[in-house]
Amino acid sequence: MTHGKFDPAKLDKLNSLARLARMEPPRIWAAAGIANPCVIVEIGAGTGIFAEAFANFAPKATVYAVDTEPLMIGWMKAHRAPASGGRLIPLLATDARVPLPDGEADIVFLIDLHHELDAPDATYAEVYRLLASGRKVVVVDWLRDTEPGGPPQEIRATEEEIAATLERAGFKHVATHDGPERHGLITAVK
Repeated sequence: MTHGKFDPAKLDKLNSLARLARMEPPRIWAAAGIANPCVIVEIGAGTGIFAEAFANFAPKATVYAVDTEPLMIGWMKAHRAPASGGRLIPLLATDARVPLPDGEADIVFLIDLHHELDAPDATYAEVYRLLASGRKVVVVDWLRDTEPGGPPQEIRATEEEIAATLERAGFKHVATHDGPERHGLITAVK
């Protein structure tokens, strides 16, 4: 997962409350449409700002905030995990594997991560493995041809490209939703 990977030295940018508000976590959460999830996974969690929001939306769920960058995991352990009462668990992954059992998750979120993926097919196959049958993945990423800000155009994908990747991984009921500003929002069901 290194295609245009985020520079951890810019950690403060990930924690911006303006960014959080602009990304509209309630809209992203609503797209999942799963009441009372037990296990939530956010892949590419960065500082865990969205994972913390999802933990607040599901007060009985365990939330795994997954990242491949040890600096981000350390930051979340110091800042997010204590505030969550132990329900938000930072989890170091590799580019190819999230260390959780098959079928563990009710919802998997990937927010502003798709454009960073070197091997999206492998990542979405791993997401498929993580999800329980009938459960959802929610993908939010920068739309191609939207400005200003965000990653370079050449590494962004269209909603159709993301949907095709999900279908290749075995997902069904792929749907696009009205996403946050300059972002696509796609859901799919295992």
